[in-house]
Amino acid sequence: MKTLADRYQVTSAIGRGGMGEVWGGKDLRLNRPVAIKLVAAEFASDTETRRRFNREARITARLHHPGVPAVYDFGSDGELFLVMELVPGDSVSMLVGELGELPVNWAACIAAQVCAVLAAAHEADLIHRDVKPGNLVLSRNGLVKLIDFGAATSLRADEYSVITMWGDIPASLGYMAPELLEGGPAGRASDLFSVGCLLYELLTGSRPFKASSNRASRPPRMSDVPRQLEDVTFGLLDLDPAHRLADASSAHGLLMPWVKGRASIPGWVDRDICDDPVQMYVDAASQRM
Repeated sequence: MKTLADRYQVTSAIGRGGMGEVWGGKDLRLNRPVAIKLVAAEFASDTETRRRFNREARITARLHHPGVPAVYDFGSDGELFLVMELVPGDSVSMLVGELGELPVNWAACIAAQVCAVLAAAHEADLIHRDVKPGNLVLSRNGLVKLIDFGAATSLRADEYSVITMWGDIPASLGYMAPELLEGGPAGRASDLFSVGCLLYELLTGSRPFKASSNRASRPPRMSDVPRQLEDVTFGLLDLDPAHRLADASSAHGLLMPWVKGRASIPGWVDRDICDDPVQMYVDAASQRM
């Protein structure tokens, strides 16, 4: 097994990220599991690749939110590496692939958690640009983490100003806002459109748009979905960014009434989440003063 910086043991492949491969590993010094994102040596020598990977590390590190994996370390040892919190669980894309449409309260719960992360990111002037089920990890306690900021953009004109260049298009075309497909800049509203695509898929088991669609018309109405929740979904999917829901916090507030009454999902969330220590902490902290 390969060891990086005489500290991080690379063990098993997890998947591919926006700028490299992601591996499971172990921090030999602290004896804890970690996730390690690697950029191979043949790419790590490219100045632009190093710049983008460095900025991804800095961006992710300055987002302090329980819905974003913590960054532990970043460096180079033949390969560029980014060491992060290892998130137990599987991607929401696997969940949808296995179950198809989700119960209304779970669809709303997942989308609301994503909105909470985006509220923090947008407050920090960060645009994720690649919100999709494959970039969401559902833990056994029902909490969701938004991963892979490799396609992110910052609205600040400072050292973090651009990770991918304006006009660059991330690979996930099926979740992209129409203004991005037309070559426009990303903004908070474009992330909200992606949340709308996510929510539609969670509620119906199918994507609202094909990857090649030009977003010229709205997707079909959703049967067996409460009208108010359908209105929230289409409020996020409005083709005009100026007419979408105002912000991620507003979307979160509209989704929260639909979150209550969740049952376990066998094989995914299979413990009583009310007794989960993390959920207990979240529930206590969420009580209004």
